[in-house]
Amino acid sequence: MSKPVVREVTIDAPVPRVIEVISDLENTDRWANEAKSAKVQAHDDQGRPTRIVVTLGALSFTTDSTYEVTYGENTVTLTCVEARLIKESTITYTAHDEGDGTTRLEMASTMEVTVKGVPRWGLDRAMGSSAEKNLQSIKKDAEG
Repeated sequence: MSKPVVREVTIDAPVPRVIEVISDLENTDRWANEAKSAKVQAHDDQGRPTRIVVTLGALSFTTDSTYEVTYGENTVTLTCVEARLIKESTITYTAHDEGDGTTRLEMASTMEVTVKGVPRWGLDRAMGSSAEKNLQSIKKDAEG
């Protein structure tokens, strides 16, 4: 797996609100750039989604991908466990309390695809662009 693509944004909202937006995986399509829809398959004892099937669309591809979701101290990690076009993918959101009511949200993602001929630089560029759009959408949702 290659180095993660990392992007961050400062959000004018406290960490719990930011994590709440990210954890709303039933509505991932509101803020995840490539997500067209999401269906939760399992929840943990706190009611948070732990397994989701996301219909992803980018360029001319549309595919369903299954992700396991884990939660840590101010983190949400999505790990792809089944997909046709994705060989491996991990996305981790980490929220940092800036001490003034704002949150610095970092998104780190790695991905390997099964599509032949996709250059690494192209995939990294697309992942970076997607991360920036996703972070801006999370910011808008958390601040709104």
